[in-house]
Parts: sequence; structure tokens; C-alpha cells
Amino acid sequence: MLGSSKPSTPLPPFLFSLSIRKIRTRHQIKSFQEEVLARVAATSICDFFNLILSCKAFHQTADDNYILGHVSLDKVPVIPWRSPKQAFFLEKCKETGHPEALYREGVVQYFSFAKVGEGLNCLNSAAKVGHVGAAYVLGVILLCIDKGGDGRRLLNYVKSKKGIGESRKKFKDVINRLWLNNFLEPKPNACPMQAQHRRKQRWPSDDDDDDDDDVSCEACGCHLQVIFVCNLLRGIVTY
Repeated sequence: MLGSSKPSTPLPPFLFSLSIRKIRTRHQIKSFQEEVLARVAATSICDFFNLILSCKAFHQTADDNYILGHVSLDKVPVIPWRSPKQAFFLEKCKETGHPEALYREGVVQYFSFAKVGEGLNCLNSAAKVGHVGAAYVLGVILLCIDKGGDGRRLLNYVKSKKGIGESRKKFKDVINRLWLNNFLEPKPNACPMQAQHRRKQRWPSDDDDDDDDDVSCEACGCHLQVIFVCNLLRGIVTY
């Protein structure tokens, strides 16, 4: 019959709910992509690059600040001299506030380029968001430039996180890749009982987190870290 139309068959209840769910998740696709990329990026930068090359949607999301703030830099050189792409990528990570990128930049600026202000700013920014290695290096620097109170607080924070050993190894690894142009000079240890407080007569080892546990005085324990870093910068074998 002309003009008649067959009434549309209603969607089964479970299909209707799926269609509504699909509409809802459209607004969550980007955040889901960001979370996936952030997790992959935090694990392996190689897998991260492979993923964004394999999918247009992931490629478009890869520049998100949240993702760049979580990417692993383990495979990225401290200073990627031979790779402009890696240098550009590292700079973008630093701009997003990536703690490890800020830490590296701080060490490079302070000890290699001798740009003290820029180095301190980067290390301070990284330490503020909980980067233990940055807190360690910044604490030692502050102890060497007459800001002992702040320096001791930072080193006590690192010690509370059981991060002394790892921070030494990380710092050693970074400066071994740099041409050093700026060094630290330790201030005298003002503790009148330092001989009694220093019970273990050997230098701290970069793989031992408990070296300063045998030093009962906070000032002596912090001074021990300062001497370790100052000697390390000058190439003096301390262990």
C-alpha cells in the first residue's frame, strides 16, 4: 500500500545500552589514548615510538604534556649531540616539567656549562616534584654555597627515601658523559666532635645506601656526602 511504511524494529535492550555506551565513550577516547601512551612511554621509549608510528590516533596524541611528562628517558643520551630529533624531544620533555629531563638539564647547566642560576632552577623544579636524584645534588650544592639548612633538609629527604646510593650512581653516570667546567668546594665541617661521630673510616660507596647510617651526627653525615660529590667531580676515586 502506497504511503505505508514498515515500522522500524526497536533495538533489543542490550543493543540499545551498547549504542548509548558507545556515544559516551567517544568523549573518553582521547583520555584513554593518553593513558595507554603514558604507560607505554614510562616503560620503554622504543615501544612508545613504535606505538605512535603504528597508529595515526596515537601519533596525534603523542605530544600531550601528560604523556611527555611520563616518558622513560633511559635510552636517551644525557646530551644527544648526534641526534637533533632526540635533542628536540628532550627539550619538549623538559618544557612539560618532566622530572628526569629537568634533573639532567640542571646537572648539565650547572657543572658543564657553568650556568649556575639555570642549573639551580632546573634542579629545584625537579626536586619539588619528588625527583630524589635532583634533591641529592641540589642538597650538596646548597651545603657548598652557605645554605646548609636547606641542603641538610634535602639530604635528609633523600635518606628517608633510601635514595642515597641510587642518587650517587645516577649523578656519577651523568657527569661521566659531560665535560666539566664547574666544581664544588666543600665548606669545613663545623661539628666539634666530628672525629667521634665518624665511626666508619672509609668513603661512601655508590652502591651502598647505609654508609652514612654509622654517622650519628646530621652535620657529619651531610658533610660526608659533600666530600664524596666534590671528589667525584674532580675524578678522585673515593671507593
